[in-house]
Amino acid sequence: MSFFRGSRTLITGANRGIGLEWTRQLAGPADRLFATCRRPNEAHQLHEIATSHPDTVNLLSLDVAEPDAIRAAAEQVRDEAGALELLVNNAGINGGGKQDRFRGIDQETMMDVFRVNAAGPHLMTKAFADLLRAGATGQGAADGRATVVNVTSQLGSIANAESDTWHSYRASKAALNMCVRLQAAALRDDGVVAVALHPGWVRTDMGGTEARLSPEESVEGMMKVVRNLSLEDTGRFFDHDGKELPW
Repeated sequence: MSFFRGSRTLITGANRGIGLEWTRQLAGPADRLFATCRRPNEAHQLHEIATSHPDTVNLLSLDVAEPDAIRAAAEQVRDEAGALELLVNNAGINGGGKQDRFRGIDQETMMDVFRVNAAGPHLMTKAFADLLRAGATGQGAADGRATVVNVTSQLGSIANAESDTWHSYRASKAALNMCVRLQAAALRDDGVVAVALHPGWVRTDMGGTEARLSPEESVEGMMKVVRNLSLEDTGRFFDHDGKELPW
């Protein structure tokens, strides 16, 4: 837990599923935790966590598909915390999932999914880059680095793309994986690690009830991966259990 203790962290899509579990597990050890989603006033479970950790958890309204909202959030975090040690780009949409097949794909759906799943995390990382640099070099920096976790999917692995499903989602996650490589190249010399992290098949609204992992198990695994990262790992693509995945 040492990397997370005393950290300043921001999580997108914190209102449910994996993002909510990241928030739950980091609410205790973090120094400041900015839990964001589009409509925090409607996120009852998130409010419960914030109420239990009033000195740690701050709820922010943030739509990662809106560049102005991203910039406003970055300004607020700069004013309130001054730096970040951890950015978890978790917010995502599925674009129709199993029903999103080759014969039915349309531009509007694909663009909506790309805005949230690929452009959103990349613009988030750009907007918070100076805060991450400050987190990597400032007093109390966690192990001398800051980290960007881009929650991706093994469905974005081009090497493993075979089935005619999840077209928009798969393409957006492949694009996100490229963005991770670009983030790594841009931020490596500043002590900021950027990785693509697959959470596994998780029992969430997106993963369904038959999924193998609970959100708790998934996030515990991802946190272990993050704790063990070094600058040598920047730009890599990991499963929640630490196994490296093919691009």
